[in-house]
Amino acid sequence: MKFPNLKKVISGMSVASVLCSLQPAMAQSFSGGSTGADGPLSKTTVGTTDITVRPGGVYHHTTVDITAGTLRYLRGSDNSPVVILATGDVTIGTSGVLSVNGINGVPAGGANPTIGASGGPGGFSGGNGNPPGGVPATAGHGPGGGAPLPVNGTAPATYGAPSSFVALTPLFGGSGGGGGGGSISGGTPTTGGSGGGGGGAILIASSTRIVVSGSIRANGGFSGGGGLFAINCGAGGSGGAIRLVAPEILGSGNLQAIRGNTCSSALLPGDGRIRVEAFATQGFTGTTAPVASVSNVPGAVSPAGNPALENVPTLAIASVGGVAVPSTITASYFTPDMALAPGTANPVPVVVTATNTPVGAPTSIALRLIPQSPGTATLTTAAAADHTGTFASSTATINATLPVGQVTVLQAIAGMTLTGQTASLFPQIDGEPVERVMVAASPGEASTLSLVTKSGREVRVDRLRAEQQLQVARAWQILKGTHVE
Repeated sequence: MKFPNLKKVISGMSVASVLCSLQPAMAQSFSGGSTGADGPLSKTTVGTTDITVRPGGVYHHTTVDITAGTLRYLRGSDNSPVVILATGDVTIGTSGVLSVNGINGVPAGGANPTIGASGGPGGFSGGNGNPPGGVPATAGHGPGGGAPLPVNGTAPATYGAPSSFVALTPLFGGSGGGGGGGSISGGTPTTGGSGGGGGGAILIASSTRIVVSGSIRANGGFSGGGGLFAINCGAGGSGGAIRLVAPEILGSGNLQAIRGNTCSSALLPGDGRIRVEAFATQGFTGTTAPVASVSNVPGAVSPAGNPALENVPTLAIASVGGVAVPSTITASYFTPDMALAPGTANPVPVVVTATNTPVGAPTSIALRLIPQSPGTATLTTAAAADHTGTFASSTATINATLPVGQVTVLQAIAGMTLTGQTASLFPQIDGEPVERVMVAASPGEASTLSLVTKSGREVRVDRLRAEQQLQVARAWQILKGTHVE
């Protein structure tokens, strides 16, 4: 018996409770919620089979049988966690592995940025490792994402929820590790390694039983290691989440939601969460890492999971002067990412793309120009009429006057002031209502979403607690659904 929490519960029962529990476990009914529409799921051959998670992440199977090889679920377009529902048995054989692991980071080295690794489905991506002289390395995504440190590499990622969060509702995965910083040795630049992706999240519910003789894994991705100095070291992703729900859970296998390895022993990420819910779990003699939270009553199965931070507003600079922005950029003053043709006249049109953003007057989109030579950065705002498209996808054109003959770094910023009605949908920050939502797109990294209070305090959404992130995601879904623009 590998569930010490359940053992304590059993030993503490009253006499009346013990007598009631003598009835066969299977006599107690439970529905896993599956319609059976996706039929049986079977993996009987060696090797790895990949499945990109469908939007919503929910699968309605009759039975699940993984007897050989690895069935690996990869992050889908909306980053939903994996929800496997079955009308019959779910069996992971002794040679079978079911994986929602995060992806490993890119090792340090070379002069180009290393891109943060993707999280497992429902998990969050690692941060970018950047070369010296460019924009700083970026933090891992998610509520517990590892942040770059100025001297000794990156802070480790954590799962992003307090230890009291054991029910795994809502279901979400681990946070990404931060990217490593760049360095120069003997005149040779070295780019820091990127952060590993956070472990994914998976819910498996069966109306009959779950048998785990093999492995279910929601581990964080390894850091991008290597480099000459500690600052080059990216961080591993934190462990993800596994929740199993059925009348009985059997087997001698293992459940893993552990952190990804990091090239510095001082920067170890946090493990994830495991939850097991069944009338009878005594038949499971395997191991869990970390120790599972156990309930002797199967809880409600809901496909609602990840806070869906992938569906909140994003911003990006698409083109400058009609020239598309490269997919990989450094934002370095020493090596420009793009150059405009000689004779290009000012002002230069800069196209900014936005997703999940109110169009026109409710949203202010601006461009900040930071010149190489000493001087004040300038801010140019797009006219409301130049912001067109839909809530889901829009573009804004800003005519910017660029300094001639020097390198300039561009940053895009968008903001929306909330009314009393819409502001009430968002979480308060230390008791203070939110007044504005801000989105910033800096070169070389994903855009960031922040909440700004009336007093001017600004907090990034991916640094909020898990339940607050869920509230932000729900608020934005309401704005989108009601077309409050």
